[in-house]
Amino acid sequence: MRIFIDCTHTAKHTYKNTGIHRVVRELTSELFKISSTRTDIEIVAVMFDGSFMRRVTNLNQQQNDHFIKVNKYLELTKINIKVQALLFKLRNKFINLLYLSKLIYWFDSNLENKKDFLLEFEGSIVQTGDIYVIADANWDLPKTYYRFLQLLKRHKVTIVVICYDLIPIKFPEFSSKRFAKAFTKFYSDYSTLFDKVLCISNKSAEDYNNAKNQGILASNNSQIIQSFRLGCNYFKHDFFLNKENNNFGIELQRLLNKKYILVVGSLVPHKNIKTIIAAFNLLINYNYDVFLIFAGNKGWHSETDNLIESNKMYGKLIQILGSVTDAQLDFLYQNCYCLVQASFYEGFGLPVVEALQHCKPVIASNGGSLPEVGGDFCRYFSPTEPTELYEALKELLDSEIYYNNLVACIKSEYIPFSWQESAEEFLSCLYN
Repeated sequence: MRIFIDCTHTAKHTYKNTGIHRVVRELTSELFKISSTRTDIEIVAVMFDGSFMRRVTNLNQQQNDHFIKVNKYLELTKINIKVQALLFKLRNKFINLLYLSKLIYWFDSNLENKKDFLLEFEGSIVQTGDIYVIADANWDLPKTYYRFLQLLKRHKVTIVVICYDLIPIKFPEFSSKRFAKAFTKFYSDYSTLFDKVLCISNKSAEDYNNAKNQGILASNNSQIIQSFRLGCNYFKHDFFLNKENNNFGIELQRLLNKKYILVVGSLVPHKNIKTIIAAFNLLINYNYDVFLIFAGNKGWHSETDNLIESNKMYGKLIQILGSVTDAQLDFLYQNCYCLVQASFYEGFGLPVVEALQHCKPVIASNGGSLPEVGGDFCRYFSPTEPTELYEALKELLDSEIYYNNLVACIKSEYIPFSWQESAEEFLSCLYN
């Protein structure tokens, strides 16, 4: 049996390795390893080219030189993102015009009139029982993608989607109107095709079921909804970068030798940066000697960027690193004082498990799946209460004994969940 892993978006953006891109890369890599020791399954990474799927061979070739160049010269500013979105929209329109009539003809003439029509991929027949997993952020693909999935479904290929979260549906205020509309339309239209929905947390699965009950998503009694857990030991392809050559720069290197609070993730509204800044301002007002470092892209939301950059401590005690490589992120985790995950809502929260794997204290909000993911190893606060975050940080900073006991507890009791275990759990969901 073949399992096609659709990684269209990740394959097109080889320098990105956070969030969904990280899940796609890590999960697919582990699935390849598992399949190499088994004869009953074949894992094929694919991408949608506008009319059909084609094999992906360079999913994990995240080049440092390319990454650094992109990070330095193509910083994701608001203008840059708008230009990219416009170009992508124009490309999709072109694809629709070019391929739609061809695909409709192919679909109608071969499936409606020729019952013995066989669907081929790279010279071999797509078999009944093959599985097609929509693992990527495919809600912005052209309309031909829907007809393509219909084509697979008519050949009795099982269609599976990984649902990361339904934030644009559940909390549209955290997204642009255009994105919330496109995301909602994708799930409302495509959910009729899904045989299985694999969510990355029990909370995400609960949200999906609720959306079905509310009529937002298709209610299909035969549809199976399950959840699997994500790993934390990300692929350190550039792990040999060390403290002296990690490309942070001399000035920033000095800062990283200080006591700093780490925030990982793109600077988007649902990450609740406002609460982090408010709590940090209280720390500074009470003369705490601590720094605040953001490791994630800016430019997605100008108000969030301005909130940070207008702070009097920006460039002094507050820094935005932008995108970082895996080795740089590993270095940041190893040397941080603690991690803060203040999100209003998360479908999982990878930084939480990554920081805990490095035995670092985590202060997280109680939004979404974060308590489910962090368990008893995190200190939680309400995302709407900056003073609660301040008090939690203050408690760490005021007592070295309390801090060290917390670290010791994580070291002795926290059991990391590997990406290999995640892939095995994922396969188990596919087979059930």
